[in-house]
Amino acid sequence: MTVADPAPKPITSGRDARFAPTLYAQVGKTGSHTLDFYRQHGGYTAMQRAFTVGNDAVIDEVKKSGLRGRGGAGFATGLKWSFMPLNDGKPHYIICNADESEPGSFKDRYLLSEDPHQLIEGMIIAAFAMRASLGYIYIRGEYVLAAERCQAAIEEARAAGLLGNNIGGSGFDFDLHVHRGAGAYICGEETALMNSLEGLRANPRLKPPFPAAAGLYGLPTTINNVETFCAATQIMKYGWEWHAGMGPEKSRGMKLFQISGAVARPGVYELPLGTTFRELIFEWAGGPTQEIKAIIPGGSSCPMMPYTDRILDTGMDYESVAAAGSMLGTGGVTLIPRADCIVNATWNLVRFYAHESCGKCTPCREGISGWMTRMYEKQLRGGGQPGDVELILDMSDNIGGKSFCALADACLGPVLSSIKLFREEYDALAETGKPLYPARKRWRDE
Repeated sequence: MTVADPAPKPITSGRDARFAPTLYAQVGKTGSHTLDFYRQHGGYTAMQRAFTVGNDAVIDEVKKSGLRGRGGAGFATGLKWSFMPLNDGKPHYIICNADESEPGSFKDRYLLSEDPHQLIEGMIIAAFAMRASLGYIYIRGEYVLAAERCQAAIEEARAAGLLGNNIGGSGFDFDLHVHRGAGAYICGEETALMNSLEGLRANPRLKPPFPAAAGLYGLPTTINNVETFCAATQIMKYGWEWHAGMGPEKSRGMKLFQISGAVARPGVYELPLGTTFRELIFEWAGGPTQEIKAIIPGGSSCPMMPYTDRILDTGMDYESVAAAGSMLGTGGVTLIPRADCIVNATWNLVRFYAHESCGKCTPCREGISGWMTRMYEKQLRGGGQPGDVELILDMSDNIGGKSFCALADACLGPVLSSIKLFREEYDALAETGKPLYPARKRWRDE
């Protein structure tokens, strides 16, 4: 494939996606992680096109494409890139957040291990646009194969003159390194990630200043997710019109949706934004294997939604999911069976966030890791009392919006939504000490 090859037809329905994957086009193919394979399938032509059109034109094209960050926040990528100061005489850095610690999210690991050159090319394009000279891929410690494949791909690219000085004869200098984390969820927060890169304790930083002004080592830095950089590669390969031709007006392009829980075919499916939950669950994931009562739409930090026809027919895009009362997040869809005790399911998430809290601020350290965990333990040990739910809600009011970073609010997403949707399960457990749905083991029985 060359730069002159026509772009594939924009995918306007999830039904078309099986015929024309883009980000996952090479995933699962033998040798897909190697430079030879990548170049045989059009690799690094997007980089050459970026060098041809120029720095500012790359940012403008990403803006017009409608690409939004795929790490969870959904911020406009081109706008974020434009925040990097120009002609300031300082070194600029870019970082790929490949930590992927959100429960329910497992899409980036396949891009990292099966197609690392797509990520490297996207980072070169981003670095060129933002005049960055050095980049880091921050990979969670558990992704051993992904880290090894990325390191090998970087070495291949460097040996081929695709990294280092005067890349491809363009006069642009950029190099890239892999940094392995220790498996801490808090490192998914961009300023905590930068502290970890600097060898400091991974505590979040106060903002402002924002990373674009003072990030890694106090210098201008931009951080994006793995999927976001890979999407930038495809945009520069096929043009912004191709990307903008998919998805609703404010949520353009393809998205990697993950689905887990009680479904026949859990996995990752590349579909256009706006595809409905019904299509993902029934046409792609094979349908539920049990009666379902709730959906977590975008990773564990997103509020639960009821399993109703209205929700099933909701488009999986940023605005539609927000209008339905939750967030698209990373696109990690989890189905919760009717037979599961919702209090136990929520406690499983609460103890995750309690364990992963850095302990820097009082609302999170004392509220989530302290009071909230003890209240759920009390409930599930059979020691609950009437009024305990009101106490949990009162604690949530004193935690929400008051923590240093978003971790505490992430924990409150499933807590508050589960109480709102399934209050009767909380009340029954508090009054009788027995769950309404005891089909599966509770925490105290594990």
